Amino acid sequence: MNLKIISCIAAALFAAAPLPGHALGNNEKGCLVGGAAGGIGGHFLGKHEILGAAAGCAVGTYVARDKALKERQAQEKHHGTKTAEQRARERRARDQAAARNERPPS
Repeated sequence: MNLKIISCIAAALFAAAPLPGHALGNNEKGCLVGGAAGGIGGHFLGKHEILGAAAGCAVGTYVARDKALKERQAQEKHHGTKTAEQRARERRARDQAAARNERPPS
């Protein structure tokens, strides 16, 4: 009985650990949250805490990166801003046109 209580308290502490992580990036938060969830899931699915935590960290990192990418694309679409790649492409086109003494494309 005491072991179950200690396990539940430890699981709650691990799950709450990422909450004050303001200084952490999205990938690190995803790894912490995914690792905690995976470790708990692995424990209850056959005493595979380490394997579950590793898999949870990998999935959490992927999900956090994918979410950040979608948010950035939505923000760029909403604000009509150009990506760094688009700006670099335009800069190269202007430089090439200037090298040929032509009018830059508009």
